[in-house]
Amino acid sequence: MDFSYSRRKLLGGTALTLAAVSQGGRALTVVTPPIGLRHPNARQLSEESLQDILVGCAYLGCGGGGTLAEGRAQLADDLAAGLSFELLPIAELADDDWVASPYGLGSNAPPNEADQKNYAGLLPLKTDAVEASFRLLSQHLHRSFVATVAGELGPWSVAAALSTAARLGVPMLDADRVGRATPEATQDSIAHAELATTPLAAVTGFGDALVLEKVARNSRVEDILRAISVTSLGNLGVTDAALSGRDAKRPGVLISGSISKAGRLGRAGRNASVAGADPIAAVLAAGGGYLLFEGEVVDFPWKDDSGFLVGDVLLEGRGRFLGSRYRIHYMNENLIAWRDDQVSVTPPDLISVVDSGSGTAISNPDFTKRQRVSVLGFPAPNIWRTPSGLELFGPAHFGFDTPYLPLERHAR
Repeated sequence: MDFSYSRRKLLGGTALTLAAVSQGGRALTVVTPPIGLRHPNARQLSEESLQDILVGCAYLGCGGGGTLAEGRAQLADDLAAGLSFELLPIAELADDDWVASPYGLGSNAPPNEADQKNYAGLLPLKTDAVEASFRLLSQHLHRSFVATVAGELGPWSVAAALSTAARLGVPMLDADRVGRATPEATQDSIAHAELATTPLAAVTGFGDALVLEKVARNSRVEDILRAISVTSLGNLGVTDAALSGRDAKRPGVLISGSISKAGRLGRAGRNASVAGADPIAAVLAAGGGYLLFEGEVVDFPWKDDSGFLVGDVLLEGRGRFLGSRYRIHYMNENLIAWRDDQVSVTPPDLISVVDSGSGTAISNPDFTKRQRVSVLGFPAPNIWRTPSGLELFGPAHFGFDTPYLPLERHAR
């Protein structure tokens, strides 16, 4: 994406309502109606279950979706404050219930020195930006929400939706909108189902707040929000996709059961480690995945490119992969991989890099040279493997001149 245009030019022609702007570092104040009530059929999540979910999301996050440490830190304060967390199956929604999707949009890349200097005079928001965006959308629509929906599967992304729900006294839906973490807001099951994700509310880490009423086309959501994120040091809270229960229950609108799936992966790895077994093998079995490569990290160059963390992980093989080389390219999340210059995995299928010793998933770009790693692959949800899904999430969408190769057909 090209962000060389001025911000005014980028936002010109879009229906944009300025809701509030922080002045002199004052915290954003949003007055809203009650968000919702505890659903009677929601399932309580223990601290152990929460940890399993975040660990599973680290595998399914494909190196992005925030780090596991960030996700754990997000929930630690809520747990210390005695808040409770609940999970609600989609089937339990009434047709006239409403849900919305809170998430953060940014990059794992640290802000550069020039940006830090440019925004040094702005004081940080005193409340959570994601939670503030959820309240703002509720206020704008004059509607209470009975649950949150995770925007994607990533350890911080899911923690943000869990935390927002706990703070506002509602459960999180057992679903997300991708079935993995993804670089762009364009890869979205709700948009794929041809439902609107606007109006949306966004709040920056500095307290700037806005409501985006409509966009010329769905891809503009990514363009506009990414531009705002770049000017906010990557700290942007967003809530969008207000859905009725009737729409949420339609097949293909959400990736149903994905939070429970993440929990199964995390629990499988934990149980294997406790039993002295191989956590990587346990995670692969629980997720229907494949071991794609084992080796050592020889290099991992990266850069911050227009709000995206873009880089490569270069590996030399070990064990049965000795003599082979492997390269993974990522844009926030791992997208495509080559073994000995032959395409190994293409988007939308999942690529996860884990430490071979501990089995812990590694977030981009947190590698060390000569670190021993294993590369795991998981099939993407079926909606992304359809012709319309591949238009949004296939190799050509990201500029790769190769056809989509279903992971299970060529994994070795």
